[in-house]
Amino acid sequence: MNIKPIIWEEYHYHHFEKDADWKWSVAIISTTIIIISILLSSITFAALIFVGTMVLLIHAFKKPKLLRYEINQTGIRIEQEKWSFSNMSAFYIEDNREHNMPSRILFETSDTLSPIIHLPLPIGAEQKDLHYFHEILSSKLEEKTLTESMFQKILEYLGF
Repeated sequence: MNIKPIIWEEYHYHHFEKDADWKWSVAIISTTIIIISILLSSITFAALIFVGTMVLLIHAFKKPKLLRYEINQTGIRIEQEKWSFSNMSAFYIEDNREHNMPSRILFETSDTLSPIIHLPLPIGAEQKDLHYFHEILSSKLEEKTLTESMFQKILEYLGF
């Protein structure tokens, strides 16, 4: 089956706006841990918590990039990075429309560091669009129920 490339643009992840309560919570928790660390003479741990908090805040307020996604005859492409279907074992289309979240396609890869790749589908994707993606991908890969790691789900729940 010859696949005509499907190309779309979507934000890399769903960005959640952080309100003042979230900012105060992070500040109070990190400051408390830093003070306790200093009182227990653990300056290195206090510095680690400070740096970690700064990284957390920088990431939390960063807006997601608009990325170009493509599914073609040989595999998938996100911007300039490519993955071949030969390095993937399965796919799963996660339909999140009822939760007002973008639907996603999850791919199981042989890569140890990123065993699951997810592609967010356009927010306006309808049932016929999801069926079209399913039809194309099922000719190349096995369909299998895939889920992201618990750590990833916790991060999404916390708004990252």
